Amino acid sequence: MTVAPSRRRPTEALPWLALSLLVWGAGLTAQRLRATPTPDDALPSWQRSFRELGEADQRTYRHLRESLYELERHRAETGRWPEPATLRDAAVEPFHEDERSPAREWTLRTHGVYATYVGVPRPPAGAARFVVVYVEPPPEVLAAGPPPPPDDEEHHTLADGTPVHVTVWTQADGPEPVPDEVLAFPAAQGWVQRLAR
Repeated sequence: MTVAPSRRRPTEALPWLALSLLVWGAGLTAQRLRATPTPDDALPSWQRSFRELGEADQRTYRHLRESLYELERHRAETGRWPEPATLRDAAVEPFHEDERSPAREWTLRTHGVYATYVGVPRPPAGAARFVVVYVEPPPEVLAAGPPPPPDDEEHHTLADGTPVHVTVWTQADGPEPVPDEVLAFPAAQGWVQRLAR
């Protein structure tokens, strides 16, 4: 004989309540663990803190992180990534250098879902090379309407709702030129991803 819900004893709900509390507690613990900063020695060899860079390159890194939102605003409004000359004319640092920043030649390269901004120091050498890598979802993924990723250091959501993956990389300057192709995974060519956290 089935007991009507209104006639069930309160103790019958205890297992469900315990399970709900267990799931909630596990989710809260996972959230806190994910928010804990990872020490540099626990990172992969191709990820390091930007604080390891020299003072001038740290300044460039901070300017780049701040300028990402301007690049993304332009991409959402026009459907294209802005050219470095446009950013320079708009006084967006580090594309427009001040006297405390190393002078760099910036180039935009796009291919499919990838867009990269490559900054190579002008002589004299000594400053690091920089590359910003943007990856957008392929059109078929966007058409399926996936939820945007959370906004964090590597995941941004454009004003038009497009989720993008963005990373900033450095490499010591040298005589060999930066390859002309888009750098989909710069670590394969000796670049180091720089993290703010």
